[in-house]
Amino acid sequence: MSHPKDTDAVSVKKDVAKPKIISPWYRWELLVLLFLAYFFHQADRAIYGVVAASIKEAFTMSDEVLGMTRTIMFTVMAIIVPFAGFVGDRWNKRRLLITCLFCWSIATICTGCVTSVLGLILFNSVGVVVAEAFYGPASTSLIASYHKETRSIALSVHQTAVYLSVIFCGLIAGWISEHYDWRMAFWVFGGASIVVGVLLIFRLKDPRKVQFSDGSKVETAKPREKFSVIEFLKIYFSTPSALLLTAGFTAIVFVNNAYLNVIPLFLQRKFELSPTAAGWNGMFWHHIAAFMCIYLGGFISDRIAKTSPSFRPKLQFFAMLIGAPIVFSIGMAKSLTAVYALFFFMGVCRGFYECNTHASVFETIPVKYRSSTVGVMILFAFLIGAWSAQMVGALYDSYGADLGYKYAFMILGATWVIGAACVGTAAFGTFTRDRERRIAAEAASEKVELRRERYAERHKSLASKKRGKRGS
Repeated sequence: MSHPKDTDAVSVKKDVAKPKIISPWYRWELLVLLFLAYFFHQADRAIYGVVAASIKEAFTMSDEVLGMTRTIMFTVMAIIVPFAGFVGDRWNKRRLLITCLFCWSIATICTGCVTSVLGLILFNSVGVVVAEAFYGPASTSLIASYHKETRSIALSVHQTAVYLSVIFCGLIAGWISEHYDWRMAFWVFGGASIVVGVLLIFRLKDPRKVQFSDGSKVETAKPREKFSVIEFLKIYFSTPSALLLTAGFTAIVFVNNAYLNVIPLFLQRKFELSPTAAGWNGMFWHHIAAFMCIYLGGFISDRIAKTSPSFRPKLQFFAMLIGAPIVFSIGMAKSLTAVYALFFFMGVCRGFYECNTHASVFETIPVKYRSSTVGVMILFAFLIGAWSAQMVGALYDSYGADLGYKYAFMILGATWVIGAACVGTAAFGTFTRDRERRIAAEAASEKVELRRERYAERHKSLASKKRGKRGS
């Protein structure tokens, strides 16, 4: 006679194993939810650059020290995010995303309460970033799991949260700082992030427990698939395309970090704009162009990549190559009209690049290691990108606004040239071979898994027959 507790345990296991049937439209609801989360993820980080002048005045910092707080922030991100990637591949992504959202929201609110540079570093450069580090790998992998045929456009939509957040953060945080206090900007955005976290508690679903009503399944790693850090590192570092695309991503992040944290001050100093005008114009022209082009690039990529997968990295290559001289020219522009035009066309190139940032590399890496791949990519990108804002600040302190910013944007433009060379090598050289190798490896793994399942079923059947004979 079976024990009641044993019966309950079996019942619970069956309930967990049975997937919940949901509408195929949920994949788009998921995208909206993560869009909102990413919007505040980026806004909570971007506030600092918008209110930098007020923070500098409040704590009497030099530009180099102001940039150093960003260096610390991105270095911490780089150190934490590989671990976050491994966690994202192994742990429950739903719980992970909700937890990290609440943590960075609280750290953002606390940033508005600090009374020293040390407090600013602890809460903003460390607290916010440690929590945010766990968002990127898990969310990107989650979107890729729900979207297969629409992966590029879905990841592009998610990425546009970055552009819209810094545009509105530039306007709203700048206005709050100018009319009230810079601290209130952190309180407002941190509080709004908590509201989004509550929404995710009720609507975000575990991908391992659902199935679409049209019969299609969410693309996740097999339950029995073993996760091995050593295996992942061997795959990643033996895949040339993954390394080359990481180098291109690093170049983009290096320039993006400098742009986000420097441009408002650049406009205030060189063209004497108010904090609100500098925050709005510095963020709007660049990011609205990226917003439009990432959708266009994602739409085009999803269609052409069906028959020509290498189109994804090729589009990235041309975007960076064309964009390099545009970045180079920003430091030498003499009028606001010219600067805004350069911001806009730089955004066009950025949009066409970022529509395939992760879609390209996912073609060369197994499904079960997607979060880990994003984590390692961010590690390298942020270890190097962490220094860009401090580099610009040091050049300003040494040479002043005219020469300092001119030298800074020359270096940033050269960074895009190096990134384009790496991405181009992958696009026209290694990508197709690495993609085919990944497909073959996953097919072989699928066969091994199928044999294991058949063996387990036979073993279970034989064990059942033996128990039956003993009972008789």
